[in-house]
Amino acid sequence: MKTFRTAKGTELPLLNLKGKDYLQVMHRLVWFREERPTWAIETELLRLDGKSCVARAVIKDDQGRIIATAHKSETESGFPDFIEKSETGATGRALALCGYGTQFCAEELEEGERLADSPVARINPVRPDQPGPEDGNTESFHYKIPFGKWNNRTLEEVFQNHGDGAIQSYIQYLEDSAQKKGKLIDGVAAEFIARASAFIAAMEQNWAKEARE
Repeated sequence: MKTFRTAKGTELPLLNLKGKDYLQVMHRLVWFREERPTWAIETELLRLDGKSCVARAVIKDDQGRIIATAHKSETESGFPDFIEKSETGATGRALALCGYGTQFCAEELEEGERLADSPVARINPVRPDQPGPEDGNTESFHYKIPFGKWNNRTLEEVFQNHGDGAIQSYIQYLEDSAQKKGKLIDGVAAEFIARASAFIAAMEQNWAKEARE
C-alpha cells in the first residue's frame, strides 16, 4: 500500500480511487494535529430535518482567527449515518483548504465505500450524465436564485454555465461575508445555501454511482 510521510515521519496510508491517491479525513486529522496542535476545528449543523443535513466546519488558529470554512450536505438516502458523513465531509474540505490533503483529493467522494468530501471544485462542462430531477431534490434543481449576481437563474443554469465550483465558491463568499459582519446567515441567503448544498450532493451521488459502475 502506498503511504504519505508527514514532516514528523508518520506514515499515513493512501487509498487508490480511479487511479488517484486519496488521503482519508481521519489521516489528514493526524497530520493536522502533528503540525497544528493548538488550532481548533469547530463543526456546526446548519440544517437538520431528519432526512438531510448541512454541516459547516471552521478551522481557527491559536489566536482564534478563522483560517478556513467549508460545508457539506448529505441525505438519508445517501447514507444511513448522514449526519456524521456531512460533518466528516465538511471537516475534510476545511483541512484541504488549509493544505492538508489538497494534493490527495479525489474527484469522487466517499468515506470507506464512499469518500465523504470533495474539497477540490470541478469545472467540468455539462455532462450527458448530469443529474436531473429524476435523481431527487426536484425543488433544488429548479430553484431560482432570488438575489445577487445570479438573480432569477436556476441552479441548473448556473451549473451549466459555470460549474459546481462556482456554486461552492459563492456559498463560501456568503459564509465569509456573514462571518466578517458577525451575523447569522438567514432569509434568502440561508435558503440558497441549503438548496445549493442539496443540488451539489445530488451531483456527487450521481458521479459516485458512475464511478462504481
